[in-house]
Amino acid sequence: MKCVKLTDDELWRAIAENTNAMSRLVHQQLELDAYIGGNDPYRGYLMRFFLKWAGTFQRQYQDCTAELRRRYL
Repeated sequence: MKCVKLTDDELWRAIAENTNAMSRLVHQQLELDAYIGGNDPYRGYLMRFFLKWAGTFQRQYQDCTAELRRRYL
């Protein structure tokens, strides 16, 4: 996502959507942790999957907030 090309409203919307998506991801991870045991062979794969997506959401959030700061500070 190129935050530089977005309007202020689009940036705020992207930040809100990103925050909601990250929240859903955390809830899904907690649900899976409760369901999957510590010895499950897929646990590591699922953890890497969640960490990859969490990193993606974090970068997008940082890009959008940095663009807003750049515009108004």
